[in-house]
Amino acid sequence: MKHKTGIILLFIGGICMIISSAIGSIGIYEFLWGYVSEEIPPDFVPLGKIAIIVLRIIADTGGIAVIVGTLLFLVNQYRLGKFLIGVGLTFGSLALIIWITSEVVHEFEIVTDPEIVAYLDRLEDFFSYNTGLAFTGVIVAIIGRAFIKKPKVPKEPKEPKKPKKVKQEVKLEEKEEIFEESEET
Repeated sequence: MKHKTGIILLFIGGICMIISSAIGSIGIYEFLWGYVSEEIPPDFVPLGKIAIIVLRIIADTGGIAVIVGTLLFLVNQYRLGKFLIGVGLTFGSLALIIWITSEVVHEFEIVTDPEIVAYLDRLEDFFSYNTGLAFTGVIVAIIGRAFIKKPKVPKEPKEPKKPKKVKQEVKLEEKEEIFEESEET
């Protein structure tokens, strides 16, 4: 089976995410929509709301989206499978980055501005990660996704070049002339 390692890692990561209930909360979607809705024209707001709802449904499933995407790999639907896995891992990856940043800021006191620290804490509260199993699932699934590559379509073999007959005929004529000259003498 092709991509065996990647598929196994994706299944393990998806199962860990399901067991630990690793999902983004509804607050992060409202938070992101607040920024996005100000930037798009009013005519596109309903379309944007629909897109956010669809992405929220897929992302809320988290580990299930990762496992469904993995199953799509098995039936050679690489593009759709990677999309589902990507959306399922988006908020898990984002939470991992925010958590690491927050821990580094708190531990080493890199940022001393209380507003920025409060902002990081607020962002961290949007995600529900109760155990280390959630982070493990996200990391294993990201590594598994990196192992999956779309197979390359084999190129048709090139036909070998045929030698030009013109050059061979010229050489034959020259040989006949040389042969005729040698017979005359």
